[in-house]
Amino acid sequence: MGSLCNKCSQEDTDTDEERKPVLYLYPEEAIDVKIKLNFKNSKFSCVYPKFNESENTWKVRASPNGEITISDKKYPYLFWEAISYFKPDLSKGFIVKAEDAEKFLEEKLKMFGLNEKESCDFIAYWLPVLLKNKLSLCSFQTQKYFDNFEYEITPKPKTFLRVFMSIKKLDKEIKVEEQEIKETKREGFTVVEWGGDEINN
Repeated sequence: MGSLCNKCSQEDTDTDEERKPVLYLYPEEAIDVKIKLNFKNSKFSCVYPKFNESENTWKVRASPNGEITISDKKYPYLFWEAISYFKPDLSKGFIVKAEDAEKFLEEKLKMFGLNEKESCDFIAYWLPVLLKNKLSLCSFQTQKYFDNFEYEITPKPKTFLRVFMSIKKLDKEIKVEEQEIKETKREGFTVVEWGGDEINN
């Protein structure tokens, strides 16, 4: 089971890359799960483990401990990236200084309801991005993002927790309305997704 990775074309100058959305599955008992990803104005740049390309679909065996099995191989999560024309909403968010980035991520991810492993995975990937910026605008995307990148999961999870953070480097402090974060209570078959992007314009 390999990866599906394609380079974007030179013409894709008005796009962003949705980076490392990963999907964790936590059923109450070991079950077969079908996950189909639908998105608009986007194209995959990388998928791992490889899925059915004609249907954008994974068929997996999921266990309560989060282990995912495909063709006798074990994975901790499903991973994809995409080149997208989706424009994130930056009207609300948080101004984050590099020296405060670690604490900011720990606090906000806990509020969202990510567990220790998920938070550690998220921070290990995104903290270096925030540390290279003296100042960043961080905005967690909501329904606009969810509508652009939709999942069809069978059987349907009782809880679907999605965290997608857009980061824009700032040269100086700006005023932005602070986002309200509502914690999601994890019940029953739970699916967790996290990812993000860097805004370069």
